[in-house]
Amino acid sequence: MSVLKIYYPEETTTETPVAQTESQPTILPFRRALNRQPRFERQTDWVLNRARILFQNQQCPACNSSSVEKLELRDGLLNRRNRMIPGTSTVVGFRCECCDTEWPA
Repeated sequence: MSVLKIYYPEETTTETPVAQTESQPTILPFRRALNRQPRFERQTDWVLNRARILFQNQQCPACNSSSVEKLELRDGLLNRRNRMIPGTSTVVGFRCECCDTEWPA
């Protein structure tokens, strides 16, 4: 929302206000800054990239097992209780729990 400043004179006059002639109401245009990309679109980019990486690495390339665990850095966002928010840390690789094969993301 935009802030509309109202001018209020410091001196109060005892004169009665003069009636103004009624006219059509006017709409004041406000400039919008459209040169920035909205925040939710930037967020969607990294969320989609993360989902694609997880989807592409669902199976182990060595034994085709689906018991794959993602390896993440501890750089995720923290909530109010200083706990990691799931899905916000960086995925750096994957590890198969069957054959212990590791591969990069």
